Amino acid sequence: MVRSAGPAAPRSRVLSSWLPSALVALVVVMALTGAVVGSSLRPADRVWFEVYDHGESSVVYERPVELGEVFRLEHTHSVTRRPVVEVFAVDAEPQIVLEELRFDEFGPNLPAGPESYGDRRTTFLHEDGAYRVLHHSYPIGTVAIRVGSEAVDHMLIFSDDERVRLLDLVRRGEHVEFAVQER
Repeated sequence: MVRSAGPAAPRSRVLSSWLPSALVALVVVMALTGAVVGSSLRPADRVWFEVYDHGESSVVYERPVELGEVFRLEHTHSVTRRPVVEVFAVDAEPQIVLEELRFDEFGPNLPAGPESYGDRRTTFLHEDGAYRVLHHSYPIGTVAIRVGSEAVDHMLIFSDDERVRLLDLVRRGEHVEFAVQER
């Protein structure tokens, strides 16, 4: 006796016509999920800190930094011969913002009280024989400096305690600029 395909034939036709549509829908859902997850993990939360040497027209130092990361520039003031600490951070733009300036003796280019920059005003504090000038995340974009002598000894210090001596990167008197770049 020969059996006919009977009712099984229509089911296989329904399954075969439905299966490609389901696979396409599954692939679309997976692609969209990957795009959402991928965009939340993209390296926009990390940017690169760079030291650009204007004399050589090149980047002489770079490292990844996190948004919100704080770093310092420490040096000895060329006139007072006293320590100066400038505290910066990387904001969400990303750009460099000035947070604070610390010193213990007045000298050229150091403030003697609160200062205004547009609609912003610094907070000037005298604590334990030292001065703190709070800049409240003042956006400066980049930091341009002329690298001082061995006596000045400009030193970058990052949140992981990495120390970068600018005289190890460029010659004394060289004009450098700190910036952050999204990559």
